[in-house]
Amino acid sequence: MENSENIKMNILICLSGSPSNARVIKAAAKLFERGSGSMTALYVSSMNEDIHSNPALQKNIALAESLGAETHFARSNEIALTISEYAKHTAVTDLFIGYSPSSDLFPRKNIGEKLVTLLPDVDIHIIPDASASAYQPVLLKNGESFWNLRDFLLVTGIMAAATLLSYLFDRSRFSNSNIVTIYILAVLIASVLTSHRFYGFLAAVLYILLFNFLFIDPRFTLLVYDSGYLMTYFVTILASLITGSLAVKLKNIAKQSADTAYQTKVLLDTSDQLEAAKDSREMIRITCGQLANLLERTVSFYTVENGTVERKAVSVWDPDRNTDEPVSEAEKSAVLSVYEGTQTEKTAESGQLYFRVDSEDGCFGVLSVKTGKEPLSEMENTILLSVINEFTLALNNEHNRQQKTEAEIRAGKERFRAGLLRSISHDLRTPLTSICGNAENLRENHAYMSEEDREKIYEDIEEDSFWLKNQMENILSVTKLESHPEPNLSVESVEDVINESLQHLDSHAREHTIEVIGNDELLFAEMDPKLITQVLVNLLNNAVKYTPAGSKILVRLQKKNGEIIISVEDNGPGIPDENKPYIFDLYYTGDREKSDSFRSMGIGLHLCRMILHAHGREIEVLDNEPHGAIFRFTLKNMEVDEYA
Repeated sequence: MENSENIKMNILICLSGSPSNARVIKAAAKLFERGSGSMTALYVSSMNEDIHSNPALQKNIALAESLGAETHFARSNEIALTISEYAKHTAVTDLFIGYSPSSDLFPRKNIGEKLVTLLPDVDIHIIPDASASAYQPVLLKNGESFWNLRDFLLVTGIMAAATLLSYLFDRSRFSNSNIVTIYILAVLIASVLTSHRFYGFLAAVLYILLFNFLFIDPRFTLLVYDSGYLMTYFVTILASLITGSLAVKLKNIAKQSADTAYQTKVLLDTSDQLEAAKDSREMIRITCGQLANLLERTVSFYTVENGTVERKAVSVWDPDRNTDEPVSEAEKSAVLSVYEGTQTEKTAESGQLYFRVDSEDGCFGVLSVKTGKEPLSEMENTILLSVINEFTLALNNEHNRQQKTEAEIRAGKERFRAGLLRSISHDLRTPLTSICGNAENLRENHAYMSEEDREKIYEDIEEDSFWLKNQMENILSVTKLESHPEPNLSVESVEDVINESLQHLDSHAREHTIEVIGNDELLFAEMDPKLITQVLVNLLNNAVKYTPAGSKILVRLQKKNGEIIISVEDNGPGIPDENKPYIFDLYYTGDREKSDSFRSMGIGLHLCRMILHAHGREIEVLDNEPHGAIFRFTLKNMEVDEYA
């Protein structure tokens, strides 16, 4: 089972008076439970609307508040614009809104579509109405009646209006041909506005009966003496049937367009969220949550390792349901069947659909949708398969990103090794040659040398050996930090670490005055003492190296705002401004001619920065007035009870 992640969210719920708005509120509350942050419910009313007179709206407001949302209200005739401005002002991360397709033949752009355009950086969750469908079929394939009271009343009203208008024409002594035109127009209007061609046919029959009964002599009878009217009736009925069929086709096309647009919005929303996911674990959570909200079904995801089935995530529509139920034997069997078999999906006896999710490395896992006794509709099935395809694509992209990152890391390490080897082969050759030459000179000419010459050779060998020792310690520390950047932190005395570093300085340090200036109190800091000692040794040796003999070097300690500030100050020539941005780079030695004379490998200051970065700290270089340089860094001050 996947643990909830502490995700900072600012959720906005768009309230409405629709009964289906409760689904929107519950979907937002379910997402809010997985993280932390805030949840707000907003209702935008028209300027003259009385929100207290709408009981459905009040019920939705009460539900939102009971689930932890803070409700706000606004008045505006531009609902989408008002919501978008509110979302921008309050830095909303996720917006939930309902979706009900328009029943118009040519539907207008709804609020959800406008918000997608107005809020491109906000995750917009569009929750469909449970009964939403642009056009419901009236005559069903299973033989149910196509009777529709709305359409019947609409036809009755249209024909009544046509009869009234025809009566006015008849009273004004217009010919019957005008009355026929009025009735034919009424039949065409009824055919377009109703949901089935039956009602167009019904309107045509009513036209024949009403026209014949009221406006043809002998009136108030159904007798027809003029045979020409029979052809008119036939043409009218035929026109009504053709018009009704065309209207139904246009409505079906409009419904398909609305469904396609909705599916596109769902896929774009899912794709955007998957693209922003940090890893595959978050992708699983997003996919299960999206499908649970869209399908109103329980959605689970399973992985299989060494034959063991583990449920990684489960998203249910009902927030009160327990999601910690153990994986049953039936579930394990179905998951293993899909995971190991050649089939990509399976329907279990328990009413669950199982889908195999493949990645470039093989089967990533199995996704399950609990359908129960109600199978998925064609649209729901299409959305399900599309989201799974988006999920699979996102997993493959994540896999490729990981491989690319690993390749870049390997290449970087290889470049580091190559550079280190080049630096070692170049810079270590000089001191090693000097040591070998001096040792050979002592062995062959020891008897002919004065005591003063021998002491000078001893000092040169000692200096070169000490330099080699320090450089090897730096190299080992750099390679160790490259592989294991986590320091071994403990609470240590800062003064003890400074005193320890003073014992490992270059022999030339005896030619300088090194002074430690600090507080009277004993200071403790959280650090890796071995690494911080190496930082101070490198900084002090640099100060010794680049300042003339007799110079004064200060190690200054300050305690400020819970931090201990440590600085190494010298009064040497200082560092040019153009060199300061690069002095902490690996192998950078500044003025090459000067640095060669000091045998600098360009590792020491880079190591100092690496060590302090491992401590979560920074190191900076400043000018020391009137001349010289200051290297400064901080450590976290720790209070220690001396009597504990």
